[in-house]
Amino acid sequence: MKVRLDIERTPTGVRVVATGDYVDTIETTLVPRERIGKFVADLILDRVYLKNAQIIVNGATAFEAFDAEQDFDELVRLIQAA
Repeated sequence: MKVRLDIERTPTGVRVVATGDYVDTIETTLVPRERIGKFVADLILDRVYLKNAQIIVNGATAFEAFDAEQDFDELVRLIQAA
């Protein structure tokens, strides 16, 4: 499975468009900026099973084979940095 996350900051929060075998748009204004990464990562993992998925964040391959137990904190950091 391949999941592409296009993340952009908005004036009031963040917008994430997830596409691939999974399609969704996550937009939030209620989460403080410093917690956005964890919020978005949790939402994605609640909606789709990503084991061994290739994850692309803003056009760059972030994970060739995602493992939620080992890679979750790194996914949060990548989302937060974007």
